[in-house]
Amino acid sequence: MQVDKNKYMHHLDRVCSDYNMSASDVYNILINKNDEDFPLTFETVKYKVLKDVPCDILKKIFTLEELKSILSDTNVKKIKNKETKKFINTLKTNLA
Repeated sequence: MQVDKNKYMHHLDRVCSDYNMSASDVYNILINKNDEDFPLTFETVKYKVLKDVPCDILKKIFTLEELKSILSDTNVKKIKNKETKKFINTLKTNLA
């Protein structure tokens, strides 16, 4: 059964709304890793998303391959949430 990621995109809306960035902007930065036209860098957006959006929601917005690409160089020491750390470590283990 395919999940409609658009049902969950509103979670990305809140992440960078202080910077006038929409959910679509956040999604595109994370997918393309191109932040030239935006006030925040890819790295900043990535860590804000990891802080504010639960992993279960991220799995509904992004494919597993997209998540592996987005999170491949994430420093887990910067992550406070234990579930998020575990999720990232699991992805990294699957990358190897």
